[in-house]
Amino acid sequence: MKIYFKNKILRISLVSLFLTAVISGCGKKEENKSSETAGGAVPVKVAKVRKTDISAKLRFTGDIHGEKEINVYVKVPGKLANKLKREGTLVGKDEVIALIDRDEPALNYSKAEVRAPISGVITLYFAELGDAVLPVPGGPVCTIADMDRVKVFIYVSGKDIGKVRQGQKAVALMDAYPGKVFEGIVSNVSAAADPQTRKIRAEITVPNPGHLLKPGTFARVEVTTSRREEVLAVPNSALLEENGKKFVFTVEAGAAKRNFVETGIKNEDMTVVVSGLEEGATVVIEGNWGLSEGKKVSVPED
Repeated sequence: MKIYFKNKILRISLVSLFLTAVISGCGKKEENKSSETAGGAVPVKVAKVRKTDISAKLRFTGDIHGEKEINVYVKVPGKLANKLKREGTLVGKDEVIALIDRDEPALNYSKAEVRAPISGVITLYFAELGDAVLPVPGGPVCTIADMDRVKVFIYVSGKDIGKVRQGQKAVALMDAYPGKVFEGIVSNVSAAADPQTRKIRAEITVPNPGHLLKPGTFARVEVTTSRREEVLAVPNSALLEENGKKFVFTVEAGAAKRNFVETGIKNEDMTVVVSGLEEGATVVIEGNWGLSEGKKVSVPED
């Protein structure tokens, strides 16, 4: 009796497995069929090859500094007695910004004046009231920056060193000012790399009306490394590669045709096509993975 029940359970299990496999197989067939239209055509999305202007850009995060930044030191030792000008205050050259108490027992010194060496904004005090301050090589009392223009320092990795050059256009962007673009230019590129990071420092000079860009903060920087006008370009999703050669599929007479192409500069959306395509050609931008030469395709009416 026990053997009979065991055999019966085994037969039921085998039948269940068989039915599961059949149902699963049917599901896969239906899934495969759903990826093709009636008649075996593969649905795809397409775009026309067109002429456009395209710019290649590199993106960095940079440190903002005043175009001129000077650390201010005292001429005599003492204690910081008074901040006549606070951080964020615009001061003129030679204006008194702080007083130093240099009084000693039995001596009646007057307070020493600390004057601004340049016109600009006091960006940071390093000393607080009552702190001891010393002439150079002691620490500075504060920093003054000319903020009418700022410099954004970026650091370029080895693979991109040859792409960033003096005179290129650049923009600075800050999350604090959504949609606002601060236009600038690459004003200097260091001649040698930092031996520790192996990166080159470049300076982006940016006009700063309203002093919105603050020294000591960060900005996102986009450097335009090259630009082409009125050139043929395709969406990046159209490009495929095989054995190191790039190609796209075009649609001709309702079928896919493989076209090997030579490409130029690219950005996050488009790639320049130097040869291999003509203006107005229809290229596949979705559904091209797994597509083959001569395969029938279906293009939505829209």
